[in-house]
Amino acid sequence: MRHRKIKNLLGAYLDSELKDKERSIVAAHLVTCPECLRELDRLKELDDFAHSLSPALQEDSYWESFPSRVKTAVERGFLRPPEKEAAMFKDSFIVGERNLKLKAAVLPLSLVAHFIIISLLVVLPLMNPGGLPEVQIYSAFLAPPPPPPPPPPPPAKKRSSSQAKTRIKPVQAQTTVEPGRLVAPVEIPEEIADEQVSDFGVEGGVEGGVEGGVVGGVLGGVVGGVLGGVVGEVEAPVRAMGEIKIPRLVKKVEPVYPEIARQARVEGIVILEATTDIYGRVQQVTVLRSIPLLDQAAIDAVRQWIYEPMIINGRPRGVIFTVTVTFKLK
Repeated sequence: MRHRKIKNLLGAYLDSELKDKERSIVAAHLVTCPECLRELDRLKELDDFAHSLSPALQEDSYWESFPSRVKTAVERGFLRPPEKEAAMFKDSFIVGERNLKLKAAVLPLSLVAHFIIISLLVVLPLMNPGGLPEVQIYSAFLAPPPPPPPPPPPPAKKRSSSQAKTRIKPVQAQTTVEPGRLVAPVEIPEEIADEQVSDFGVEGGVEGGVEGGVVGGVLGGVVGGVLGGVVGEVEAPVRAMGEIKIPRLVKKVEPVYPEIARQARVEGIVILEATTDIYGRVQQVTVLRSIPLLDQAAIDAVRQWIYEPMIINGRPRGVIFTVTVTFKLK
């Protein structure tokens, strides 16, 4: 047992309130601790001083006279009003009337009147909701649909080799350029010789071709720039699931928050199903989770996204996957 706890038990030890085990522990501690022994002596002195000041009351006589003393105090306090209170109420000229019948008749009428007033306060605002807010119609909703794309140009005829030969007329001119060395010409030439162009290619391009060509393409018009492609054969797009992952996003266009949705404080997540072609461009968009004021903005943005082309078994394929577009007001 710790010294602090034994020190707190000294008072109980002095009054003989401890158990035998605790009393023996405290007694053994007092033999070895002079500080606790001095504390016990001080407690004894205080106890002796308290007993010397006030002699013990005679308990039997105290409790025998207790009922009579209580009765006397009650009679003095309640049956005999104080003189100050009696003088205070002497000047009072208001006398309360005790008409219980009138109060019993007025109480139900008061409850009914309060119920009617509260009902009117609740029902009247519901019967007159006021004018509904006006919905502003913007010109964007009334704009006509965009015109259809123009038809592709007809395939151009391949020019003959004789026409190419007659068109190109090389000019035999003496040049002052030496091999491996740049020399400024002495005279400005009047004519510039045409470059020798090989006889391949078609004027106007090929129907169904890609503007600017395809990165990594092969000379000869390989479909999708991948060997093994077949002209005119386009396989159905595959759904991104299992081992087929969603292609990497190359170009992302952020959606434009509609002004009417901003004024209406509408926000949320629009879930779309996008389908890409063999070049990674989004061709078709379907709404899976709709927010009416935000659907069109999400569709317009996703249609401009470009993904990395998907190659499966050496052939380019379209992919079907889901896209989430988040609209959140700042």
